Amino acid sequence: MTDNGAGALAQWLRARPRLVDFTVAAVLVALGAGQVMAGDGAATALIASVAMTAPVVWRRRRPLLAVLIGWSALFVQEGLGADITSQGYAAVIALILTVYSVAAYAPLRRALVGLVAALALVWGSIPFAASQTVADFAFTGLITLAPWLAGRTIRDRQLRITELRRLARELEHEREERAREARDAERSRIAREMHDVLAHTVSVVVVQLGAVEHIVESDPGTARSVVASVRTIAKSALAELRFLLGLDGVPAAGPRPSLALLGDLADDMRAAGVPVELTVRGSVGGLPSAVDLAAYRIVQESLTNVMRHATGAPTRALVVVDEDAVRLTVEDDGATRPASRVHLPGAPERAGYGLIGMAERARLCGGDFEAGPRPGGGFRVRAWLPLVPAVSVA
Repeated sequence: MTDNGAGALAQWLRARPRLVDFTVAAVLVALGAGQVMAGDGAATALIASVAMTAPVVWRRRRPLLAVLIGWSALFVQEGLGADITSQGYAAVIALILTVYSVAAYAPLRRALVGLVAALALVWGSIPFAASQTVADFAFTGLITLAPWLAGRTIRDRQLRITELRRLARELEHEREERAREARDAERSRIAREMHDVLAHTVSVVVVQLGAVEHIVESDPGTARSVVASVRTIAKSALAELRFLLGLDGVPAAGPRPSLALLGDLADDMRAAGVPVELTVRGSVGGLPSAVDLAAYRIVQESLTNVMRHATGAPTRALVVVDEDAVRLTVEDDGATRPASRVHLPGAPERAGYGLIGMAERARLCGGDFEAGPRPGGGFRVRAWLPLVPAVSVA
């Protein structure tokens, strides 16, 4: 038989323990009966042989019962003056198998009861025998204790293997869970970045194209200039999105969003009709990259919201960088004309996603975020981002 065939057979047998026990018990019963019939053939000896071998069929399901029945039959047989070894060894094999099984398949307390019962019965039968030496007690004790110890050793090994398999399953589950969390975090990161890039760019593009629509005939030169500006903004956004999605494999054209670029952002917003007053206090150089990006995105999203919901409102953006944190405040005085509703064609409205994204960026940096209406009108956004070792929000 090949190794593959032997392995398949072993696996098939392990999957059918009751069939295996029934087969082993049947073989031992037949051998024992044959050995008795080949001897004196006494009815009592035949009954005792069957009583010692048949309990093997219960050795996994009722191991203690198998020990008590088999070893009690031994005691009775010896008490009647018969020597089981003179009638063959099928009964001896069965008795050893049952005492092994009680150790291997029963809890410790039941296993100890089975061992004590077997020793008591085998030693109790010795006075009925012709030989009653110390060696008899030692030998019978050895053939009883040795299989019991082997059974406990194998049981402990199987329990350790089972525990290791359980731990392996838990570790695999934990690894899969962490991988899933990492995928979710990456998706959230991409969603935040795409929202910020698209919301800002599309809002600026829509507003400026709206202006072009009104001046294309009266001032074609200015209209062409605005269209060129829109094209530049759109190309920049496309390059940033391609880098964000990993489509190019190379860094996106232009600098990474940073507080150092707030001046350019403010210029874009003024060109789009948001009269923003930008104030930066402190040095924005050398900030942790995660804090730098999060701060820029919060200001960008805040100004985009002003453009979308409070078009033309006087707006102030204050950035304060001190020794321990970056503090941001963006506030407007309320809409001075109907707000522009900027919305991607075919996409559902997702009210509040921008505020949720800003709050999440602040949280991931270990900071605070608040947003709400101002007394007397308008809206205010505030964020506090500590200058601690960066936590990636990119």
